Amino acid sequence: MGGFTAALQRFGIGRLTVVLGVAAGVAAVLVAVMLRIGQAPDALLYSNLDLREASEVTTALDSAGIKYSSRGDGSTIFVSRDQVGEARMLVAGKGLVTSGSVGYEIFDNQSVLGQTEFQQNLNEKRALEGELARTIQTMRGIQSARVMIATPRRELFQSQAAEPTASVVVGVTGGQLTGAQVQAIRNVVASSVPNLKPEKVTLTDTSNRTLAAGTDGEGFSAASAEEARGQTEAQLKARITDIVEGVVGVGGARVQVTAEIDHARSTTQEQRFDPDGQVVRSTSTNGSESQDTTGAPDGGATATNNIPGGQAPGATAQGSRDTQNTETTNYEISNTTTTTVKEAGEVKKLAVSVAVDGRWTPGANGGEPTYAARTPEEIAQIKSLVEAAVGINTERGDRIEVLNVRFNRDVTAVGGEEAGNSLFNFTKNDIMRGVELLVLLITGVLLIFFVLRPLLKTAAGGGAAGQPQLAGAGGVPVTSLQTTVVGGAPGMAGQLGGPSEMDQRLDIARIEGQVKASSVKKVADFVEKHPEESTSILRSWVHEG
Repeated sequence: MGGFTAALQRFGIGRLTVVLGVAAGVAAVLVAVMLRIGQAPDALLYSNLDLREASEVTTALDSAGIKYSSRGDGSTIFVSRDQVGEARMLVAGKGLVTSGSVGYEIFDNQSVLGQTEFQQNLNEKRALEGELARTIQTMRGIQSARVMIATPRRELFQSQAAEPTASVVVGVTGGQLTGAQVQAIRNVVASSVPNLKPEKVTLTDTSNRTLAAGTDGEGFSAASAEEARGQTEAQLKARITDIVEGVVGVGGARVQVTAEIDHARSTTQEQRFDPDGQVVRSTSTNGSESQDTTGAPDGGATATNNIPGGQAPGATAQGSRDTQNTETTNYEISNTTTTTVKEAGEVKKLAVSVAVDGRWTPGANGGEPTYAARTPEEIAQIKSLVEAAVGINTERGDRIEVLNVRFNRDVTAVGGEEAGNSLFNFTKNDIMRGVELLVLLITGVLLIFFVLRPLLKTAAGGGAAGQPQLAGAGGVPVTSLQTTVVGGAPGMAGQLGGPSEMDQRLDIARIEGQVKASSVKKVADFVEKHPEESTSILRSWVHEG
């Protein structure tokens, strides 16, 4: 026990306190880091919640014993990644999250008694809008949705009511919606409202971008127009690149295509009559026949003939017959009716530019490669292939340019390297895991170099001080001489020992409270009698210090 007390006094109470404090701090940091790494990271449960719904969700999580954390204004809730599924099933089973919308549950807690027709129609409209908003939110890439439906009323003496319209505002995650997604949302809304057409649905996002206007008709929307142009240009570019690189080699061509797309949709109806194509449509025949048998008088009239009761004059029988036939033939002139519907997306004009690299010949004996330009015949052949591949039509204003230029191969190499590096894609969880491991590694290194290593050096120094390392004249150990010198003369100890030895000896001298004057005399006598040994001892001390 006395030896431990003496060693503690030699080491110093202040230094021991500092070492223990640093060790305790490092140990606490290591424990915290290990606990943080051992726990599963938090994951998003719900965001953009109504505060009332957020309160109900947190109450349900507390009752189920699931730990959570609220962030932001309280509308965002995080739970452990391992408990996300359980928490979502719990919340969904209780029907707590409705994203602030009102659905058909509005009729569950309301009595129809005392409600006017206006209130009932308004509640029906609110329920339909809420259900449509929930349906849209279930689609991929949609974070939030709000639907407004306008159903005009039929006024008195009006033949029919105006067509209903709708507007949808969506919150998009991860970029802009594609044309197919925009059309899907419009179709869902239009199919849920009577007499609502998809072209009457206006769709915008929370970034103030109009994705589809309510007057687009059946043509392209604002979002799908640019997408259609990009797809057309990408397809033509891939087609040209494939055929050109097949001739000049992979990486030997650069292609750019600009397409002008007609986004209008038109319907043309044409009717033609052919006078040479006559066809009998109907034939009508009418006939009539008449006969006259009246006799003609024979001779003149006499007085006898005029006496009442007299004989009539003689008559000669005559007859006539009249026959009429009428035939009517109706002919139909053949006609052709043609209805042509031109869909949106037709290419109006193309501009194609192709840059072709020359030939590179490897140098002899590993030398630098040599460059040779391509001949005009080769350029003409490549141009003909491109024109046939994309259907260049000079009458509509298409333009194509094929030029031979020398590529910067260094830039190409850098581009290839960047493309290779893009393969190393990490998720957010992987990055956070790597940062945690890096912090743990740095903490361990600091613990080894600034805590364990000084402690080992101190222990090694204390153990070596108790063992003779070098013998002086007359068999006197160097360590013993050092103890005697330091204990007897602090001033000489500062000249012979290192700074750490001096501090330790001074601390011991202060604790003991006594300095023997005879020790100084013994040292002086030893130096006078053995100057060479003293010099060697001093050199060894300086070397060790």
